[in-house]
Amino acid sequence: MDYISKSPSQTKDIARKIASQLKGGEVICLYGDLGAGKTVFVSGLINYFLPGKRVLSPTFIIVRHYQLDHQKIKRFLHVDLYRMTNTKEIQKLEFFESMYRLNTIVAIEWAEKLDKHLPQKRIDISLKTLSDQSISIIIDQTHAIA
Repeated sequence: MDYISKSPSQTKDIARKIASQLKGGEVICLYGDLGAGKTVFVSGLINYFLPGKRVLSPTFIIVRHYQLDHQKIKRFLHVDLYRMTNTKEIQKLEFFESMYRLNTIVAIEWAEKLDKHLPQKRIDISLKTLSDQSISIIIDQTHAIA
C-alpha cells in the first residue's frame, strides 16, 4: 500500500488505519531518514489504542513500553535504534524476547540496524520526505506471513 501524507495529522491518520488491522504479535519495521516521520507514524499507531496519549521518541532510552487495555493486545513496544552502534548491543535489548508474542506489538524505528537479524515475519514501512515536504509512506506486508 502506498500513501502520500501532507501533514503530521494525515500521517497519524494513516497509521491509525493500519493499527485498526493489527491483531497482536506484529513486528513493524520503520525505515526513513532523520525527520521523515517515523515517530509521528508510531504515535498514530499508539494513539489508535491509547487516544490522546503523548508519544515521545525513545531515542535516548531505546525502548518505551505502553500498556494497552485492548481485548487481545496488552503491550506496545516502541523501539528506536538510532543510537545503537552494533547488532550485539541490539540483541541484548529485551524487545527481542517480546517479538511475536500474541499480546504485543513491537514497532522498531531504524530497523535497518538489525541487519541480518531483521525478523523474518514483519511489516516494513518506509517513509520518505518528498520535494514538496509531503511524505511518501510505503507499507510492505510481503514478509507479514513469512
